[in-house]
Formats: sequence, structure tokens, C-alpha cells
Amino acid sequence: MGGKRGDEIVTSMPGERFTPFTLAKKLGAKAILESASFKQGRERYSLILVDEAFRVRQDAGGVSFVVGASSYPWKIPADLETAGRVPDILDALACIAAQNEGAAGGLPIPASGIGFFGYDFVRRCDKVRIASKPDSIGVPEAEFIVGHLYIVFDHYTDTLHVVGLNYAEHEVDLAARTAELRKRLADLDFSYLAAPADAVPFRIVSDEDADRLSYMAGVEKIREHIIAGDLLQAVLSRRLMAESALEPLEGYRRLRSASPSPYLFYIDFGTYVLLGASPESLVRLRDGVASIRPIAGTRRRGKDADEDVLLEKELAADPKERAEHLMLVDLARNDLGRVCAPGSVVVTKSMEPERFSHVIHLVSEVEGKPAAGKSPYDLLRAAFPAGTVSGAPKIRAMEIVSELERFDRSF
Repeated sequence: MGGKRGDEIVTSMPGERFTPFTLAKKLGAKAILESASFKQGRERYSLILVDEAFRVRQDAGGVSFVVGASSYPWKIPADLETAGRVPDILDALACIAAQNEGAAGGLPIPASGIGFFGYDFVRRCDKVRIASKPDSIGVPEAEFIVGHLYIVFDHYTDTLHVVGLNYAEHEVDLAARTAELRKRLADLDFSYLAAPADAVPFRIVSDEDADRLSYMAGVEKIREHIIAGDLLQAVLSRRLMAESALEPLEGYRRLRSASPSPYLFYIDFGTYVLLGASPESLVRLRDGVASIRPIAGTRRRGKDADEDVLLEKELAADPKERAEHLMLVDLARNDLGRVCAPGSVVVTKSMEPERFSHVIHLVSEVEGKPAAGKSPYDLLRAAFPAGTVSGAPKIRAMEIVSELERFDRSF
């Protein structure tokens, strides 16, 4: 995979006339990561991927690299240690990231790219029996776009940073690419932006009646498992499919407007687009501290600040919401405990109400110090998937849910 490089390029310029979305639209960006919340220093930056280098893909056949129209299998390094586990895309991404470790002067650059791990990736993270189901979506198990050029927005200083990275797998003239991008930025004309599209009709194509019957039967089965002591809670899902002529980027614009969230994402893989909004991250490692922020327990936002306070008190006192939340806190402690030093895992914030755009949630924070030799990739394996999409106990909940759902989850 090649050793650590030192040829990255970082340049900065005033960014007050740009926004991540309008700039991404003008430049035809492949990916957008942004936040509608800049509080407490957690969501200071937004990022767009402008120039694709290559892709990394995981499917049943293994890990492959995709460069343009060409694809080839990943050549696993001879010295890669996986403790008897079959190497997968996380190992490949770790090798890619190592090439530019510490680059960009501390800016939050995704040195291994921007992408996703599908729900079924859990099979590679833990010993869990997930039933095979039909998958009408047909996307890979995991896929990442690795970029040559990224633009990072610092919302505190109104500064725009252009970051160029090269890789052993694909190299370009970074100086020329960076200079070209800076020129495009200087020449951009924002006097005209296409008006947002009018309302675009859509049509539900899922079999809603069959889905509802199957879902309600699954809920009853889960109740039986809880009564029998097999489960504490489980998260059963339903797939909703719709047809629409709405452009994906316009769909993302409408989503970020309707549901501004701490974590907003848009990733264009060409044959499909992944977009969404979430109040929570799966797991974080910063300054040697690993953390998970369980979010569970919900009330609507009030009509004014006084009603918000009343609803927060009601939420914090609700025994059902507290019980559900405590289960997720225990899951977070267990997940971190798998990779953190003994005795280091502590709850640093417990069931505090936080206000989001449309709802109020109970939020806790669990922290720990990773044990010697444990990497961010070990941390991700230990926490994947989130307790909010699985249940407790996590492994048994996933196994039972997989038997009850009609389709492969994909995401």
C-alpha cells in the first residue's frame, strides 16, 4: 500500500462568500459532509469532496479498487495482521489512511475517503448470525470514495481550506489540480443559481399492506421474546420505497432545510446516491479519548421556550424513556469496554435533554481510553452497528430481528 507520504498540499482563502451546498452544486462535488449545529465545538467544520481519486468496495467477492471504468482486487499486504480474521474493507481503508496520517495540519480530512458500511457489515465485526434475505436495492456491502481534492469550511473563522492528497494507488499533479481549483473558486459567479425545483410528485411502490402485516407480526414476536427473557429491547425496521423524478442533490437541499441536523451527508456513487440527516455519530476518537453519545427518549419541540422546558422535565421523568435510554448507555459501556483499558470507561453525561430542530432528546455520553495497540478501526468494529438500530443484548437482538424482517437491510 505504500508508506507515509509527505506531499500533501494545503492552501487557505476567505470563505465568507461560499456555503458548502452552493459550492458543491457549482463544482459538481462527489460528497458533502456538513452540520446545521455549531455548538460546543463539535460541529465546526463542513467538507466537500471535489476530485475523486478512486473507490474502495466490499462485496461478497472481497475488496476491490475502482479507478474510472477499471476494477481490480485489493492486494493484501504481506505484513497485515488481522488476528485470524479475513481482511476486509476496514483493513484496506486503514492502509490508505496511513499514507496521509497527520496531513492537512490538523484539519478533519477523511484520509480514507467518504462512504458507508451497510448493516450487514456487522458479520465482519462480530460473530453474529444474520439471516440472508432478498435485496432489491443491490448496493455493495460497503463503499468509499477516496479524494484527491477536498474543501474544508471552518465556520468559526469563515475560512475555506483546499487540501490535496495523493496515494500509491493513484497519483496526480497536486500542484496543478490545486491551482486549477483555486482559479475555479475565484471565477465562480454566484449571481445566478437555478431556482429550487417546484413540488415534484412521488409514488410509493412498496407493498404497504404486506409490510404492515409483516411488521406487526414481528412486533408481537419481539414482545414474546422480551417476556421470555431473551431480549430487553429490539429495533425492527420497515423498508419504504418510492419513485420520483426529483434530482438527488435537490432532495438533499430539501432535507437539510426541513430537518437541519448535526450530521448531514450526500454521497454520489454514480449509479446510486446516499443522503441523510442524523443527530448522532456512531463513535468518536479524539485526543486519545473514545466516546459514544447514546440518544434515546423523545419529545416534540415546544411552541416557545417555556413549553420546551416543561417538555424536557416531562421527558426526563418518563420511566419508559429512561429505561430505554439506560439500556443504550449500558450498550455503549459494553462496546467501549471491548477495546478500552480496564476501568477507563465512565459515563460523563447522563440523560440530559438536548434540543434539536424538531424534537428534544435525552443524551448521555460514555467515554473511555483505548487500550494499548487498539486503533480507531478496532473501535469502529466494537461499536458497529449502533444500539439504536439493533437492540439489547445487541447480538441476540440482531439475530432475532434478522429472522423477522422481510428484506435485507442494506443500510
